[in-house]
Amino acid sequence: MSNVAYKPNIEREHVHTRQPEQKKQILRRGKITLGEKIIIVAAVAVIAFFAFKMVSVQASIYNVNKDIQASEEKIVDQKKTNEDLKVQEKQLSSYDRVLDKAKQDGLKLDGDNVKVVDGK
Repeated sequence: MSNVAYKPNIEREHVHTRQPEQKKQILRRGKITLGEKIIIVAAVAVIAFFAFKMVSVQASIYNVNKDIQASEEKIVDQKKTNEDLKVQEKQLSSYDRVLDKAKQDGLKLDGDNVKVVDGK
């Protein structure tokens, strides 16, 4: 009997001396935390905002350049018109033309009654 009593003790010791099983490490791949989601959404929002801002600034620059070119064309046209009017003024203010026009209106040239006016 002593043999029987001793066996359970050995089994008990043997049961208690078992090594605990190693815990398996669980690797979580592909799971994004809430903080990471917030950071990603904020980064995308900032990038989208600056992209929109750049496009709108470029559009306004384009409009300003278009207005400048239109103004420059108007200036060139006005300068051309001014030059044409100066040429026409010189033609109309020639001495011979003024004398002919005066004779047509019945005026006479009196050398003693002529006053020279400086046309500045």
